[in-house]
Amino acid sequence: MLKSWLKHIVLVAGLLAAGAAQAALKEGKEYTRMATPRAVEVPGKLEVIEFFWYGCPHCYTIEPFVDAWAKKLPADVNFRRIHVMWPGRPDIEAHAKLFVALQAMGQDAKYQRAVMDAVQRDRVELRKEGPLNDWLKKQGIDQAKFKTGYSGFSSGVALKRLEQLTKDYAVDGVPQFIVNGKYVTSPAMLGKEDGTITQAVDELLAQERKLLKKK
Repeated sequence: MLKSWLKHIVLVAGLLAAGAAQAALKEGKEYTRMATPRAVEVPGKLEVIEFFWYGCPHCYTIEPFVDAWAKKLPADVNFRRIHVMWPGRPDIEAHAKLFVALQAMGQDAKYQRAVMDAVQRDRVELRKEGPLNDWLKKQGIDQAKFKTGYSGFSSGVALKRLEQLTKDYAVDGVPQFIVNGKYVTSPAMLGKEDGTITQAVDELLAQERKLLKKK
C-alpha cells in the first residue's frame, strides 16, 4: 500500500512538473519584447494594455476571459484598454469615435461588453447615427454628453492620440497585449482564443515582479 501511495505521489509530482514546463512561455514565439520599451501610465504599478477593436471577432471571443481576469487583478497592476486606430480605416475610426466618447464620460469600461455584444452578437450598426442614437437611449446614456465627446473638437484630439499610441506600440493586429511596456503577446501568438491569454499575461507579470525584486 505504501508503494502504491508513493507511486501516486511521484505521478502527481510529474504531472505538476510537466504542467509547469508546458506553461513556460517561449520568447520569440508566444511573446516578444518591444524594440523600444514604453513608460507605464501609473508609476510604481505594473501595466497591462489590451489593444482591441469593437468590430474584431477575435477580441469578442476572448472578452469574457479578459473581463473575468480584470475583475480579480491584484492592486499592483493597472489594466487599460485602448481602441486601435489605423490610418485609412474609416470602419475602425467610426468605432474608435464611440470608444473615445464613452472614455470622455468615464464610461468606456462600464459599456465595454455592451458595445461588443451590440456590434458582434446583435449586429447593430453603431457606426451609423440612427442605430447609435437608438442604442444610446436603450442604455440610458446621456446623449448630450456623449455627443460632446463623439463629435466635438476633443474627439479629433482623442482619435489622434489613439492613432499615435497604435503607432508607438507597433500594433499590427488585435487583440494584442502589452505587459509593462516591454512584452507583447496575443491569442494569435499563443494559438488559442481562450483563457490562455490571461495566463500568459499573468506569467509575464510574474516575470516582471521577480526582476523588480532583484533591483
